[in-house]
Amino acid sequence: MSLRRLSMDQSGVESLLSKISDPETGRPLTQTGQVLKIDCSGSNIQIVIGLCSHSAPLWAQTRGRIAEALATQYPTASIQVEIEKFERPPSKLGEIGLEAKSVIAVGSGKGGVGKSTIAACIALGLKRAGCHVGLMDADVYGPSVPHLLGLSGRPAVEEGKIVPMLHGTMPVMSMGFLVPPGEAVVWRGPMLHGAITQMLRDTKWGPLDYLIIDMPPGTGDIALTLS
Repeated sequence: MSLRRLSMDQSGVESLLSKISDPETGRPLTQTGQVLKIDCSGSNIQIVIGLCSHSAPLWAQTRGRIAEALATQYPTASIQVEIEKFERPPSKLGEIGLEAKSVIAVGSGKGGVGKSTIAACIALGLKRAGCHVGLMDADVYGPSVPHLLGLSGRPAVEEGKIVPMLHGTMPVMSMGFLVPPGEAVVWRGPMLHGAITQMLRDTKWGPLDYLIIDMPPGTGDIALTLS
């Protein structure tokens, strides 16, 4: 294949970028609207990628991964990869594929007041009343729902979706299932947004009458994400 044909093959470049994941959400950049520009002209390839993170190392790492992938496929092309700040538009629940008629978030300005217990009791009460209920533990810093319900283990993944743990027939999802016990979570801002959105969007909740969300203490990043 000639150099000119390689450099002009925009679909080939898009295919390569589909294998590069956003460092925050883990989703392919081509699926999140973060590929801002692909310009293939002659022997030149210019790519502009948007990242939500302010982290310079993540910018450099992503730029390097893209440049390496392109250089492997197009070894004689002139490659330019630019990273720009990207503002991810907020997603509505319906837009992220969540089939819940109602969402109830249980929160408080301080910790240790029984939010998780109340959230679990609401979920179990609604389930006993015959409703289809899901319970999501959004307290990534101190997930306690797994302990309250006696659940442990790691969720399976089917067809790109996380299969939630089950308490009886009630689906339950928590960061406690994904992070090793005792390991601290120090995420902030966009990384938290990505984790919470992923638990909502990429969990196989199924049709629900209610999704009960156990919030972390305060009104910080997670509360803003869910709002």
